[in-house]
Amino acid sequence: MRIFLIALVCIFVALTTAFLVGRYMMAARETTQRAEAPLGPYTRFVETRSGRVHVLDQGVGPVVLLIHGTGRSVADWQEGLADQLSATHRVIAMDYYGHGLSDRNHGLSYGHVLWTQQVIDLLDALGIAQVILVGHSVGGVIVSRVAADHSERVSHVVTVGTGMALDPAQIVPLIPGAGEIVMGSTDIFGDTFSDAHRERLEVAYDIKGTRAALLTYIRRQYTIDGLRLLYGVYEEIKAPVLHVSGSEDASIPNAAARALSERTNGKFVSVDGIGHDVHIEAPDQLAAEIIRFVEAYPSP
Repeated sequence: MRIFLIALVCIFVALTTAFLVGRYMMAARETTQRAEAPLGPYTRFVETRSGRVHVLDQGVGPVVLLIHGTGRSVADWQEGLADQLSATHRVIAMDYYGHGLSDRNHGLSYGHVLWTQQVIDLLDALGIAQVILVGHSVGGVIVSRVAADHSERVSHVVTVGTGMALDPAQIVPLIPGAGEIVMGSTDIFGDTFSDAHRERLEVAYDIKGTRAALLTYIRRQYTIDGLRLLYGVYEEIKAPVLHVSGSEDASIPNAAARALSERTNGKFVSVDGIGHDVHIEAPDQLAAEIIRFVEAYPSP
């Protein structure tokens, strides 16, 4: 028993030390208090009831709202999909609170509930009644929750690389202390695909509170936020649903995305030879799939 207690104390001290060192490392990487200007063509800030949101807004036509994945921003959509869809639609994308250039003053609430409400607050601020929702990775979870809880605001739902699976890249960040060290050593969480993409994400990761917000979300995802997804949300969606998955997705396996389509009675499309970031790796193909889906499945 004595050895066991000593071991517990040693583990506690090690994790506490790692936590404090990691928090120092995270703070040292973040030197900007708040974004002063929007980033890239067609971007601007929108004031909503819950905070200031950085958005991309381009094109004319039926509204498509794009929701990004963990640790990302509207920069992901600027790699091709927004340009593809804006030829026929008004394309809006937003940075989550805690991500991109949106506000970072929401404490420990970064996660599904906050971001679902953020979508509604943004639509209200823009005076938009109904949208086609497209979400990548956790963005697919958010658009599903919006569709389940606010069905009147959603005509169609598209998830990209979304499924009930543990992303290997998020395992270590779950551990207190170890997660802080990882984030303190991380320039950008996830891959980048061009110089412009990396530069836009670097601006976001320089803002104070970014890495703490990301850790808060990752840890909530597999605890508080994830519980409702086990037996709800997806079955509650009334709008037509399209699930798109890369056949080589190493973050959310193709099979997990397919299983999600069974819960929503939605259409499933697998994109051969593509990984987790279908919206960046094959934006023209994804745009075509979205447009065909919306035309083929009228909103109820």
